[in-house]
Amino acid sequence: MFDFKSLIGALLGKREQEGVHNYKSATIMMQELPESDILQAQQEIVKALKQLNGNPKTNAKERFKTVPYLDEKARSLQSHLVDIYQGRVLDDGASPKQVLPTLLAFWNDMGDAYRFCIKQASQGLPRGLEKDLQVFTLRGIMYFVEQARWAYLRYMEVDSRTWRNLNRLYLFAEQQGFATSPLQPYPEADITDVRREYMLLMMLSLAHPEKLQPAQIELVTQWLKRWVSRIDLESQIKPNRQLFAINVAGSTPPKRLRRDMVGENWRYWFTETLILHIKETIEKLNQGEEAEKLGLPADSSHAANIDLMQHLINLWSRDTPAPVRKSERRSTQKSINVTRGLDDVISHLRGTLPAHSQQDRWTIDNESATGIGVNYQTDREDTLQVGEIVGMDGVGMSPVSVGIVRRITKTREGMVNVGIETVSQTPIVVELTPLLGNRSFAGIYSPENTSINQNRFLVLPQAFFADNREFRLAAQGKTYRIRLSPAMEHTANASLANFAVLEKL
Repeated sequence: MFDFKSLIGALLGKREQEGVHNYKSATIMMQELPESDILQAQQEIVKALKQLNGNPKTNAKERFKTVPYLDEKARSLQSHLVDIYQGRVLDDGASPKQVLPTLLAFWNDMGDAYRFCIKQASQGLPRGLEKDLQVFTLRGIMYFVEQARWAYLRYMEVDSRTWRNLNRLYLFAEQQGFATSPLQPYPEADITDVRREYMLLMMLSLAHPEKLQPAQIELVTQWLKRWVSRIDLESQIKPNRQLFAINVAGSTPPKRLRRDMVGENWRYWFTETLILHIKETIEKLNQGEEAEKLGLPADSSHAANIDLMQHLINLWSRDTPAPVRKSERRSTQKSINVTRGLDDVISHLRGTLPAHSQQDRWTIDNESATGIGVNYQTDREDTLQVGEIVGMDGVGMSPVSVGIVRRITKTREGMVNVGIETVSQTPIVVELTPLLGNRSFAGIYSPENTSINQNRFLVLPQAFFADNREFRLAAQGKTYRIRLSPAMEHTANASLANFAVLEKL
């Protein structure tokens, strides 16, 4: 039977819109959310945001009420899902793999929701909402920054749309005169400002996160929260002083300054003040001052993290010359088998690789005397990290070479590009026993390599490393007493160190 009631309602325009389109519909939706299923609840909020963002008929006053309402209801849910993804919370109903799409969608759609508020307000802002507009701009930037930061944590490329949104939101705040105005984004949050949050991502992108471990990216983010207030943006180019630039009307990340980066949409900054502060921080940490007293995370004082600060100085300083390749690259095309992780590499060198530890098949794009560039395709969230120890079949003269992952970039289509430094072409498995204990463990010995000016060293699990620690080293029927030197490098799970032979046993 024909539905005359629906037809008449549609013709008269009285039919209620479905889904979330205003504050009232948002409150009804929130009341109906499942209390026990946080993932499903957040998925419903993301769905509501998409509906609201796709509805141009919602007026400014309704949008200005509805968006922050959904935001403030969703923040604790998002925090819980982040804890699940990072392994701090176990949830029987949701795995890290299951929560990731919702995490990413929320940051994007919430940022978009605030962006639409600003876009609509720019066409005519209702009286009394000026302060809201400033806070909404700050929140929008913070959400897009978080989206970009999580791309870096997963070695994903930050797409041009995210950069365009960030740059335009900052430009809007600057044009409206509140880019540096102190604002409190949420009642429980610290006071900050638009420029500070914007510059945090600018400097993080200039730290080359594709070459950092996720834990290092998190740490650099925490440092920058304390440091970026020492950077100012300038609209006039001064190439003899400034070091970096960003086109605030464009859709690309910041770059090292060139003289052709001139125009009203370019912003520039220098880093001398920041560099001086980091140097002073390193000096205080080396003198034993506690990191917490400097407003930094407690593990900032670890030797490896002080090295990371020095690395940032090198990246952000005008005085540091551009890096030079250790050896010439040449293009090539061949496939290799790769074993991932120190334990499995040791097992592979021994010929005892467990059946469940499968090798990956990667394609070499280019190679040199000290490393290779490879790529592979994956349809899953890959867990490879910078600093991971890998074994490579058919690279160099020996059956298995040992390398360290130095760079990772991933496309949204699942292509992973990896730079690997070959640290040993003649690795030997050794047994190490602490002198003050009898629990032995396996490590990798790399003999001296005069062709690349490399001394002998050990690769051992990081948990067993300590400066000047002594071990019994057994290999190929011989035993020595050795003492470790300070670490050459700490990766995510391993340490590389030179050593002195104290006596033959």
